[in-house]
Amino acid sequence: MSLLLHCCCAPCSVACVNSLRSENINFKLFWFNPNIHGLQEYKQRLDCIINFSKNENLELLKNGEYGLKEFLTQTDHGFDLPPVRCEKCYRMRLEKTASYAAKEGFDSFSTTLLISPYQDHEAIKRIGGEYAAKYNIEFLYRDFRPLFREGQSIARNKNFYMQKYCGCIFSEEERDKEKSSRQGTKNAENAKEEKRSFSSSSSSSASFAEPSAESLRLCEKYFDRINMLVGDENLKKLSKTSALVFGLGGVGSWTAEALVRSGIGKIGIIDNDVVCASNVNRQAEATSLTLGQPKASALKKRLLEINPECDITVWDELFCRENAMRFNIEKADYVIDAIDSLEHKLDLIELTLAKNVTLFSSMGMALKTDPLQIRADSIWKTDVCPLARLVRQGLRKRGFNGDFTVVYSGEKPVKSGGSRNFGSIVTVTASAGFLLASLVLRDITSK
Repeated sequence: MSLLLHCCCAPCSVACVNSLRSENINFKLFWFNPNIHGLQEYKQRLDCIINFSKNENLELLKNGEYGLKEFLTQTDHGFDLPPVRCEKCYRMRLEKTASYAAKEGFDSFSTTLLISPYQDHEAIKRIGGEYAAKYNIEFLYRDFRPLFREGQSIARNKNFYMQKYCGCIFSEEERDKEKSSRQGTKNAENAKEEKRSFSSSSSSSASFAEPSAESLRLCEKYFDRINMLVGDENLKKLSKTSALVFGLGGVGSWTAEALVRSGIGKIGIIDNDVVCASNVNRQAEATSLTLGQPKASALKKRLLEINPECDITVWDELFCRENAMRFNIEKADYVIDAIDSLEHKLDLIELTLAKNVTLFSSMGMALKTDPLQIRADSIWKTDVCPLARLVRQGLRKRGFNGDFTVVYSGEKPVKSGGSRNFGSIVTVTASAGFLLASLVLRDITSK
């Protein structure tokens, strides 16, 4: 297979190149980035990718030069704001790559934009598919995001030019505004700290005291309010309970957090994805500070800040039938299925119930806006939910005749603005996650 790989910059290209080479894919680099402004920035990035391609013995194909006018024309002279402006930018670059690849006889095309957690990964995938159909050529999709930090490290070690903003003049302006805002906040916090320090030193000459024994026993008080509801014995049961949460998206991440906040003593969290910008609206671990980090590792840090005594195990990897043994499902008291992939979801359901471990599973929460329509019931009694229907069909094909409880929405899916992406909102996904955690807690305290 011959591939034309659109390259946005050298730092993003290096890990993508290594990954494609490991697959023995024959590819050439393609440079078309009219979004990069100003002229000096454009030249620095282009010079870097030229040197990189020479050192790696790769052929670099170029189309067009500094494209300020073209970019401004396509994006309504800057009046478009993200994500509209960004999507138009993706379309400019991906269509040019697809048409060039088709014209020159390549079998497929792709882009190094797929490595960045700061880009709208789902939009890139969707747009790439549209132009693949238009030009009768394959869009080679690869989720390079897990390689992001590795690529950045290699780029720094090789002294690549490391850009400070996405590329266009508008993103540069937005970066400076955010930087100024952060600096203003930091200055204000420093001023408050100085004021507190001055006040302390002037009112007393005594040094700051070491943490008291009482403060060190704060953990015992974390769950006082739960204790008032369920009693000492049930609280002890919670502390001795272990749970595995598979999938840390908009549902699973909140399930894990709710369990930890409720006194669960041991939890395993499993996800192979990294945090990207489009996760921030609905996932517990996703913030501006965790972009590019593995979801499971980022969530562990958050959970330990909530309860440092919780025993947390992390798997930054994908669950599948082939590696199921390493998760020790049979040793868990509860398994939470919040996996998106149908095949892997079916595998987890079968394997968990075969080991007689209690399972609670989440169905589809995308394209839903009303948390009041979320409910829990047998998988065989679900309705409306498209994912639940597929799960029932898949289980029947596998000859499965068991039963388990699922959380699903009875709301009919809403349209998502004509997009192929599945829109989702935290008020729904988190509500489903909290309901899953509630099923665990109620099961424990009812025994």
